[in-house]
Amino acid sequence: MFERLEEIRENIFRYLEARIELFTLEIRGKIEEGVVVAIHSVVLALLATMTIIFLFSLLAAYLNEVTNSKYLGFLIVAGFFLLLTVIWMAAKDFFKSKIRVAAYSALKKSQEKKIEEKSDAVEELMAQTRSSMSSNDPTK
Repeated sequence: MFERLEEIRENIFRYLEARIELFTLEIRGKIEEGVVVAIHSVVLALLATMTIIFLFSLLAAYLNEVTNSKYLGFLIVAGFFLLLTVIWMAAKDFFKSKIRVAAYSALKKSQEKKIEEKSDAVEELMAQTRSSMSSNDPTK
C-alpha cells in the first residue's frame, strides 16, 4: 500500500517537473520567436520604406519630365501624400477599429493554438503516467 502511494507521489513529482520544464521551454520559445519576428519586421519595414521612397521619387521625376517642370512632379506626389494623411486623420476611428479587429483576431488564434498544444502535452504526460503505473503494478 505504501509502495503504491510512494509510486503515485513520484509520478506526481515527475508530472510537476515536466510541467515546469514545459513552461520554461514555452517561455523561452516565445521570447526567441518574439525577438526573431521583431528583427525581421524592422528590417522588412526599413527595406519597404526605402523602396517606396525611391519609387515615389522616381514617379516625381517622371512627372517632372511629363509636365516639363522642375518641381511640379514633386508637388503632385507631395499632394498625394497630403491627401492620404488627411483621409487617415479624418477616418481615424474607422482605421483604429479595423486594426483592433485584426489584432484581436490574431491574438485569439494564437491563444487557441497555445491552449491546444498545452492540452496535447498534458494528455501525453497523463498517458505516460498511466502506462508507467500500469507497468509497475504488481497486481496485474
